[in-house]
Amino acid sequence: MFNKSMVLTDFKYDVMAEDLINKLKIDNDQDIFEFGKMLQIAVGLAKPKAVYLEGFIDYRDENSVVINGVRFDSSILVKNLKNAERVFPYIATCGAELDSVNFSCDLLKQYWWESIKAVYLDIARKNLVEYIKKRFMLKKISTMVPGGGERGLWPIEQQRELFSLFGDVEKLIGVKLTESCLMIPNKSVSGILFETEKDYSGCKVCRRKNCPGRTAEFDEKLWKTLEIEASLQIKK
Repeated sequence: MFNKSMVLTDFKYDVMAEDLINKLKIDNDQDIFEFGKMLQIAVGLAKPKAVYLEGFIDYRDENSVVINGVRFDSSILVKNLKNAERVFPYIATCGAELDSVNFSCDLLKQYWWESIKAVYLDIARKNLVEYIKKRFMLKKISTMVPGGGERGLWPIEQQRELFSLFGDVEKLIGVKLTESCLMIPNKSVSGILFETEKDYSGCKVCRRKNCPGRTAEFDEKLWKTLEIEASLQIKK
């Protein structure tokens, strides 16, 4: 029996063509015209979605935490949830509708399309966060994602446990989990939201340089405080 989950689809948003064109550095008239046509396709198809549930911590020790009967192994997750009793597991996606369009024959257009999909994923994620904050009257929330930051912080393989909280995720919002624990559509994200007084980002404890997805600078002090070295002992 799965915990009751809530699907969100009715998002309000505006996709600004000019902002995207500037971000992607599209600077000639023909390319701007072609990109505009692609964006029109996306606007007509896009249905970003998210699903979440209200979870409660059943048990915790130094290296694991049990949420709604499902065990997650991550000492960093345990530390971040040390003062939490309620959390919000979630999955957000740009939507299978956008994923069904293929521009693989044109690498530039494929890059543009992936960038458009990322915008709609961000729409789903931001709307989900704002919805949860408003519904549960939370001032500040942070998130942890399986595979976020360096390998070993919270192994990506724990996507399986996270998905198991929801049951048939593909039926709910059209997201599938592959054997290697990647998500389809590729512009999807899963994780656990939790109330916090301090912001947390996996980027702060990731030493990967020149990452295009980085949202925060590496924090060496935080790295040492969380005793990352011990958490990087990956089970064989």
